[in-house]
Amino acid sequence: MANVEFKSPRFVIPEMATIVKEEPYKCTHCEEEITSDLIKNTIGVKKLSSKQIEIIDSILPYINKYRKDFGLDTCLRKSHFVSQIGVESSNFTTFSESEGYNSTITLGVFSCSQIEINNTIILSLKDKLSLIFKIIDGQDKELIKTNNDLETLLRKDKPNVVDGELYGNYKGVKDPKDSKKRVDKLLKVVLKSDKSIDYKIYLKPHSNFGVPLMSRAYSPYPGDLRGLGNGDELSRDGWKFKGRGLKQLTGRANYVNFKIYRDKNNFLDDTTGEIDFTKEKDGVELKGNYLKLSENAMYATQSALYFWNDGTKKNKKYAKEHADADDIELVINCVNQFDGKEGKAKRRENYKRERKEGVFDINRHYKLMLENGN
Repeated sequence: MANVEFKSPRFVIPEMATIVKEEPYKCTHCEEEITSDLIKNTIGVKKLSSKQIEIIDSILPYINKYRKDFGLDTCLRKSHFVSQIGVESSNFTTFSESEGYNSTITLGVFSCSQIEINNTIILSLKDKLSLIFKIIDGQDKELIKTNNDLETLLRKDKPNVVDGELYGNYKGVKDPKDSKKRVDKLLKVVLKSDKSIDYKIYLKPHSNFGVPLMSRAYSPYPGDLRGLGNGDELSRDGWKFKGRGLKQLTGRANYVNFKIYRDKNNFLDDTTGEIDFTKEKDGVELKGNYLKLSENAMYATQSALYFWNDGTKKNKKYAKEHADADDIELVINCVNQFDGKEGKAKRRENYKRERKEGVFDINRHYKLMLENGN
């Protein structure tokens, strides 16, 4: 048998091909900055007021500096965010919640019906009592009373009141002799032992009293689901931690959580370090770091971005995530589920305007994604 030489087969390895990872397509307009014109068209005004220009010019540098790192990096996220903060900031005119409530206040613990005046109400309004109440004797002559006099009298007589009429703007009742006029409202007639009139307690027309009003509106009450973390009315937490900033951050608990979020996340070029936004100014009443949210555009913007990314969850998702799904109702409920019917309607109107050509143009975004997406 002849010798047979066996040789291993030759394998030629072709040159390794270069593997290129194709990045997902991203709408080019998602990268664009938010501008004053986009905001103006969102809120539907022909011309911005000087105050609106001041507010918008103060926040845009921060919004555009932070937007890529804090959830404003797509057309959908930008449009939903602007539609919400437009309402929160009263069309970009303020960083602070208005205190101009009238006597029909329905916030929090306020009652729409009469309740017996109590010690909390008397102490909360202690320095305002002479502006609210009038005492008339049996001969219809006014008895001049100091705040201390009225405090003692009210504790003793305990008239029934509608608390909103004490704290908010109150115009009085119609004059029975002239329906075009308003007069004091009779609360209680106090009699002598012989059943003759000793004096009558009247409620006078007056303006609102912001600090006690907000303190009562945002104080806890039985069944309160807001989770604000405030102390009682007399702590004044309701006023200290009323709506402040671009998002109108509300409640001590949210101010604490904003501090925690800010400590964990780097806001570009912010070198101010850790800040406790609940800290009081030593020796000065109603002055503290909470005011920074309504006095400084940087903190006003940062606090809004905190809530956008890490505030209230609905269906286990934050506002930013519901914006990705283009779900306006869940975005609204994450940002401010306690807003009234009118406020929620304004948010929807803002978003309808934003979707249009010349604003954030959401149809253009979807068209580009459909044509180029992989």
